[in-house]
Amino acid sequence: MPRWPTDSRERLVDAALSLFGEHGYTATTVDSIAARAGVTARTFFRHFRDKDEVLFADDDALLPVLLAAIAEPTGPVSAEQLMGRALSTLAATMQTDRAALRARQRIIDTEVSLTGRELAKQARWQQAVSMALVERGFPDEHADLLSAIGFALFVRALHTWLAEEGGPDLVTRIRDALPRVRSVLDVVSAR
Repeated sequence: MPRWPTDSRERLVDAALSLFGEHGYTATTVDSIAARAGVTARTFFRHFRDKDEVLFADDDALLPVLLAAIAEPTGPVSAEQLMGRALSTLAATMQTDRAALRARQRIIDTEVSLTGRELAKQARWQQAVSMALVERGFPDEHADLLSAIGFALFVRALHTWLAEEGGPDLVTRIRDALPRVRSVLDVVSAR
């Protein structure tokens, strides 16, 4: 029999989100998270470096999903097709738990340090995506630009989806937003 429950990580994440919502991020301690999850603080630190990391627990699993969708060998594709496939794959993976993502984003939005950590994570992801696009055959400058556009589009669609009740799902929002990028570029260049 294991020394600690096999679902400790999930219980810690659930406990943290619950406590952050009830008492605020700053007032919640690692000890209170561990107690709510029914484990020790030591078990908490086996899974997470600090309480910030609890909010970003799923990120390590999401980046490989995005990179695999970029690397998927489907022959030559346009940048728009590749971006659509990759971002839709990520969206499909994320949209299964809208309530938890909403709770997480509300907490991140209330703490400047967490917003900074989220932006730092996005910068690392953007760099990894750019490298994957270069491996896919795009020139460096195009890969950087495509990665930046993709992230801007995805973040906008994600935040809108989280803020609204109902409406289209995240995958649909991503697919609808892609053609608008070209339209926006046309409008801006026409001024």
